[in-house]
Amino acid sequence: MIRKLFSGMSKAILFIGVIAIAACACKKSKSSTTYMNTARITGPNLTMTACGELYMITIHGVTDSMGQFDSLPSGSGINLSTATFPVNVKINWHRNTGDLCDTALNYIIIDNVTLAD
Repeated sequence: MIRKLFSGMSKAILFIGVIAIAACACKKSKSSTTYMNTARITGPNLTMTACGELYMITIHGVTDSMGQFDSLPSGSGINLSTATFPVNVKINWHRNTGDLCDTALNYIIIDNVTLAD
């Protein structure tokens, strides 16, 4: 009788152990964002333009790669006012040709950004 009881408990413990190991192995991975380009933020544009304070950026792998932007998306974790330039980043972006300032200064809007390795 006791032998049957221990035999049943051994199977139950083995079953629970297998379930626990499987649960640990099946952790969800963080979702990863695919970025369009890598880039280097070289610093603020030191010439005060009529368009406001802008930052200079070089986007790798793009014709006309020099651009300017005025801010990063919230939650990026990059503070431009305290950053040590240059800052290597990965970005999703698009050109903004909304007005003369935007076109003349090759103004871009950064949709998503993270620090590059």
